[in-house]
Amino acid sequence: MHVKTKLLVGSLFLIVFIIGADSFIIAPLLPAIEQSFQITVNQAALAVAIYAVCYSFGAPLFGPLGDRYPRKQLLLLGISIFLVGSVLCAVAPTIIIFDSCRVLAGLGAALTLPNVWALIGQRFQGPQLNLVMGITMSALSLSIAIGVPLGTGVAQLANWHWAFGMSAGLTLLALIGIWWGVPAVPVSDKRPTHYLGNYRAVWQSARTRWTLMVTLIWMTGFYLVYTFLGTYATRQFHLTTLQVGELFSLYGFSNFIASFLSGWLVHRLGTGPAVCWFGGLSAILVAGMAVGRLNLIVLSGLLMLLALAQGLGVTALNTMVVTLLPTQRSTVTAFNSSFLYLGLTISASFGSLLYTTIGFGGVCISAAIALGLATGLANVVRTAKD
Repeated sequence: MHVKTKLLVGSLFLIVFIIGADSFIIAPLLPAIEQSFQITVNQAALAVAIYAVCYSFGAPLFGPLGDRYPRKQLLLLGISIFLVGSVLCAVAPTIIIFDSCRVLAGLGAALTLPNVWALIGQRFQGPQLNLVMGITMSALSLSIAIGVPLGTGVAQLANWHWAFGMSAGLTLLALIGIWWGVPAVPVSDKRPTHYLGNYRAVWQSARTRWTLMVTLIWMTGFYLVYTFLGTYATRQFHLTTLQVGELFSLYGFSNFIASFLSGWLVHRLGTGPAVCWFGGLSAILVAGMAVGRLNLIVLSGLLMLLALAQGLGVTALNTMVVTLLPTQRSTVTAFNSSFLYLGLTISASFGSLLYTTIGFGGVCISAAIALGLATGLANVVRTAKD
């Protein structure tokens, strides 16, 4: 890669890391938030759902803008909104104010991340696309491995509010990095933004519709396990907030390695087959977690293997998405991001009901079924034509 290309990839990596850390950090902090505000686990999980809902609806609303206006300007605006939301989360005195601040953060992320993926799809092709997508996607994993335990460590030593203060400080650095690192790419299509036209083009493509459904079902299954893993580990194994952060760190480092090195393997297998192979493996591993949930060592080992499978499978799925409709790339990636967070919303909303009625084992079985359905649908989609 040339120096400018490395600077671009580094800047995108940084912003994905920041938003990823903010998205994932709340899961291991749920017990601390629950205790701090004297609320139930369902009320604490609502903070996850609120953020996800704002992202889910905000991303499609902002998506067509990336197909008509310079993506650098949209990235700077999105990260600025996200920064404000993070600062306010750090000083929120009540759960109502905290939830309101998560709205801002969710909208900022909704404007930012789809344009990151669309920019990658626009600037890179072939093996280099797989390489850059893998590197950038690995930032999400690194945010779990480093950002989450760092945040939970700060929360353990001081207060969970400080975790969001730290996130705000890093976001400011990311804003500067985007300003200097992302080139001003001219917009080839300067016609007025027609939302309905962009939406129509996306939903008239059968492959695009069903690929988005794969994302929705896949992420619903994954987040069913991920969202309630911290709560289960705290109660079953009597772990502290810091120890829960270390458990998520194990997942994060394993997922980081898989995502970072996925470019070569995904290119060799092909994006479609890679999605199916690693989606199916994820379903098997999550089902195994239901069986081995009472043993912390077994559960940790399965979590590490799940991280490897997810790192390879989700990177391949994201690469498939950015190549679907080049002229509506931002709109497609926005819908894909929206469906990802819609899956998080569903898992946080209905997962709490599952968790309180059938336990973590039942949650794992439900997640395995969802991942299996996503894999089967992906196998159909990869051979289908519009």
